[in-house]
Amino acid sequence: MKLIKDVIKNNVKTIILYLILGFAINFLSLYSVTFFQKILDAIQFNKISVYLIIIYGAILIFLVILGYIENYPEQKLKEGLYYDFKIQALKKIKTIDYLKYIKLGTGRLTQKIEEGSQSLRNVLMNFWFKTLRYLIPTIIFSLFFVFNIQKKLIVIVLSSYLFVIIISNLILKKLYSLKEEVLYDQEYLNKHLIRGLMELVVFRTNKKFETEIKTAELKANEIVNAKIKIKMVHEIFFSVFQTLVNVLQVIILLFAIFKYNLSVGQVVSIFTLLTKAYEPIAIFNVEYVDYKLNKVSIKQYVKFLEEKDDEYLTNGKTLKKVKGNILLKNISFSYNKQKKIVNNFSLKIEAGKSIALVGESGSGKSTIIKLIVGLIKPDNGKVLIDDKDLSKINLNSYYDYLSYISQDTPIFDGTLRENIIFDKDVSDEEILKVLNYVCLGDFYSKLKNGLDTELGEKGINMSGGERQRVALARIFFDKSKIIILDEATSAMDNITEKNVMKNLIENKSNDKTLIIIAHRLDTIKNVDLIYVLKKGEIIENGTFKKLINNNKTFEQMYNINKN
Repeated sequence: MKLIKDVIKNNVKTIILYLILGFAINFLSLYSVTFFQKILDAIQFNKISVYLIIIYGAILIFLVILGYIENYPEQKLKEGLYYDFKIQALKKIKTIDYLKYIKLGTGRLTQKIEEGSQSLRNVLMNFWFKTLRYLIPTIIFSLFFVFNIQKKLIVIVLSSYLFVIIISNLILKKLYSLKEEVLYDQEYLNKHLIRGLMELVVFRTNKKFETEIKTAELKANEIVNAKIKIKMVHEIFFSVFQTLVNVLQVIILLFAIFKYNLSVGQVVSIFTLLTKAYEPIAIFNVEYVDYKLNKVSIKQYVKFLEEKDDEYLTNGKTLKKVKGNILLKNISFSYNKQKKIVNNFSLKIEAGKSIALVGESGSGKSTIIKLIVGLIKPDNGKVLIDDKDLSKINLNSYYDYLSYISQDTPIFDGTLRENIIFDKDVSDEEILKVLNYVCLGDFYSKLKNGLDTELGEKGINMSGGERQRVALARIFFDKSKIIILDEATSAMDNITEKNVMKNLIENKSNDKTLIIIAHRLDTIKNVDLIYVLKKGEIIENGTFKKLINNNKTFEQMYNINKN
């Protein structure tokens, strides 16, 4: 899997250190058992020396030191891998096809990323790394030291492995089915929790929360009961496993004492080594169940990472300059190949002009905007920017010359300053000047932390109109040649909207192309040209004065809007 390979490559030095430390700790831990055997045998035969005890003590101290050092790579990997996998998701969002992103949905996508990142981290840390650095070395070193004490015991130990594996697998099949059931129940519960958290207004005003809470409580009870069953199966497994191992240990010890005439030290060593030799089988089986369950979440996460990318973001010709001429030529587009939103649509916009698109809901205004922005691609026809086919242009280079403010009020969790200028180097005086242009002077004056005020997730601490004005303030710091506003003033009151749009148009330089989808028609009186759309077609165009006097559709829209 490329995802895991990339993350491992980024952490390869830490992983190697972690594995080496695991090998060293396991070897020394088991070696200390055999060394303790030498001390017991020396006591038994009156050959004990201070030298042996000092070496044994040094081994134990070195084990403690290695155990402490081990914490560094372990924690670095445990936390680092989790965030590396989450960052992979952010990289995917950077390139994912827009329509695929919309289809996924933010709530479900967030859950997939969270569960996928945790599962991938757990698979690496709790299954693969644990198997490589602890389980396999423990078995190998335990058998090696048993072999050194009495070679013939190895045959008995190895033959008993098969019996242990068969019994443990029978119990673990039940454990897997229970855990799988819990996993799906948790996904169902999380779905209700997430939508309840995200849609407070909808659920509160429709009195939906009581039903949601009852559903969540029922599912939570099912999960609790299932987890109790899992715990009991876990305990059955370990109890049966431990009993089985104890019986085998007794049998092997009987052979060791009565057939092979071993010393006390050798008997103690074998007893300890046998426990270590069988223990990894139990741990591996339990971890393998979790590994299989984690793969369910990983599969969903990887499916998201493998979603179609927008190849136009990186491919195509790089634009070095843009004048702002736009031509939509015989464009057709439909969502999911169903009803056509626009059909054989053409529109020409000259550089430096200001135009507005108006029409009833569903007339295709926002679709046309998204086609110009390059978020969606036409089924037929071409979008031309300065006579260059947008489908052959590198979109990342195109976005250097484009400012797009959507009706969704794009405010992110950060300060007022960050939301306006991102990472640009701009003086406070310039920012304050623009805040006045967008009628946020009063709003700013009430902020204790000024430009460094945190706006909260999606600008939760602001009104809808304030969020829109902050987004519009960004335009004044862009060097864009094309400015697109898709109902970017819909949440403002009439007076504020008029003032903001007036300042925006008046401060627009003559070399910038401005495209507006208007919420209120009063605000577009001063644009150069207005296009009236209906069912994906232009039914009329002209200045505000011409349309209000000669076009009944526009006149009706204006009167309804005005009232």
